[in-house]
Amino acid sequence: MTTEYELVSHLMSTPVVALDPKADVGELLQLSRSLSIHHFPLVNEDGLFGVVCTCDVVGARPEQAVSLFARRAPVTVRPQATAREAAAYMVSHGVGSVVVADDEGVWGILTRDDLAETVPELMKDVHCLYCSSRQHLRPGPGHTLICPECAADQLTGND
Repeated sequence: MTTEYELVSHLMSTPVVALDPKADVGELLQLSRSLSIHHFPLVNEDGLFGVVCTCDVVGARPEQAVSLFARRAPVTVRPQATAREAAAYMVSHGVGSVVVADDEGVWGILTRDDLAETVPELMKDVHCLYCSSRQHLRPGPGHTLICPECAADQLTGND
């Protein structure tokens, strides 16, 4: 079996570091620094509430609740999905991670960096894979994804 058909349950980061939606931005940033992670599923008693990235909270006050900055419709894949399916979801939705979840709950998270390490051929449509930007990707030229910083450089001719 080629790696692109590997199950996301074998590639995802676990245990997932999930936060309560009531957690504050300061806590999220402290966890990000100490654990070197940038994407956090938000889980409450009802299940998956949303997902928040450190770039979503830029400029936020430390005491603000992370739920204010969450994507309430996170992109999810089931543990049985393949790496190819997860990459396609990331590209089509312009996100840097997918939450691995099913009816039983959140199992893990798979990021574009995880895929770049294990299945780089699937991330060929991600222009900014190796740039320093930690921002969310947006549609770019030729059906690729690009970060806002690199998009601005392309517009000004600084690429």
